[in-house]
Amino acid sequence: MQNDIGIVNINLKRGNNKAYTLSFFNVDALGIETPKDLRVYNSIKMDIKKRTEVESPVVLSLTIGSGLQIIGNDFNILEISFDREFIDVNDIQYIYDILFQEGTNFQTLIGGFINIRNIVTL
Repeated sequence: MQNDIGIVNINLKRGNNKAYTLSFFNVDALGIETPKDLRVYNSIKMDIKKRTEVESPVVLSLTIGSGLQIIGNDFNILEISFDREFIDVNDIQYIYDILFQEGTNFQTLIGGFINIRNIVTL
C-alpha cells in the first residue's frame, strides 16, 4: 500500500457557499485508474487549522453527514460543503487534512491549503 499524501489546494470566495468535490481513484501497476469506492471507510474526517499555527487546535471539523458527503455513480467523489460562517471569517488561509478510517487502519490520503479570497465588485 502506498502512503503518499495527495496535495490539493482549495480556493474559496468570501461570501459564497461553495461545495467542493474531490474524486478518488485506484491506480494499478499499469497506470489504469478505477474509481475508489469511498463507502469502504468506517469514517472520513476533515480537520481544518489556521495555517500559521500548524500545531494549533482544529478550528473546524467536517464528517460524513456534517459537511462531507459521498456522491457519484461509483461513490468515489467526496463533496465538501463549507458554510457561510466559515468562509466569512477573517483569516484567509488554513491547512487541512482528510483522515480515512477502514477498520482499525487510519490514513491521511489528502491535505493542503484552503485559501479564502475577497470578492471584488465594481
